[in-house]
Amino acid sequence: MDRIDAMRLFVRVAESGSFSKAAVALGVGQPTVSRRIQDLEAQLDAALFQRTTRALSLTEAGERFYKRAVDLIADYEEAEAEVRGLEHEPVGLLRISCSNSFARRIIIPAIPDFADRYPRIRFDVISDDSFTDLVEEGVDLAFRFGHLDDSRLMMRKLADSPQALWASPDYLERMGTPETPADLSNHSAVHFRKARHPEWHLTKDGKTVAAQLQGRFIASGGDNLVQAAEAGLGIVLGPKWLVANCVSEGRLKAVLPDWTTENLPVNCVWTSGRLRGKTKLFADHIADALKASMNRC
Repeated sequence: MDRIDAMRLFVRVAESGSFSKAAVALGVGQPTVSRRIQDLEAQLDAALFQRTTRALSLTEAGERFYKRAVDLIADYEEAEAEVRGLEHEPVGLLRISCSNSFARRIIIPAIPDFADRYPRIRFDVISDDSFTDLVEEGVDLAFRFGHLDDSRLMMRKLADSPQALWASPDYLERMGTPETPADLSNHSAVHFRKARHPEWHLTKDGKTVAAQLQGRFIASGGDNLVQAAEAGLGIVLGPKWLVANCVSEGRLKAVLPDWTTENLPVNCVWTSGRLRGKTKLFADHIADALKASMNRC
């Protein structure tokens, strides 16, 4: 096994935290993975992993080697592509993870144009409203919202998506259109299930007020909340990319449009190294798609 392949195997084991998981991902036996790591440690004359019956972790030397190996592998792959004349024609599978609503509203509509530009790229979209394990699923690029605390992942913010309050014309006709945040006390809301005590902070002319709305509908998914709001079940707080089509088609209207709320960060995350190649191209493409979507409402 040459040194580049050895580094690739080492990175896979380090990121999965398990010889057996790395073996399954690579389609080889666990003894083969263990032996190749031992050969690499012998070449380097350094222990890269601390092995116990319960856990596998990097040594100090392993941590340093991991940081360098990730970038060395990426540099090698870029050089290899350049020699083959593929630097402007990325190839291979791009595995993406995101929420169901983001896949439906942003990712899937953006893929055809990207696929036309780069015909040798294939796509695998994992859409799930729970967080997918990027290492176990072999995900190249994931899209997450809000402020992220997972220090194990690399992150790039694509956009700060403005949020606003939205309701259906039918709901506003039945219940009345709020003129001030205080009027919201007479209204119902639809909320994300994860928000146990939902509170909306609205700002105008430097003044921020908090509004807590009760409602009979909660759900785990942006599309579900939007559908509920369209059906007249209440007011929803949502980012512009999520409701752009509904607003442009008249199915939802802005509520208290002169008041602003906290933006929702849209981030792309990945496991290690620098964002480059087809993952960087796709992240840039989605950033443009987001901007276009938010400009529609």
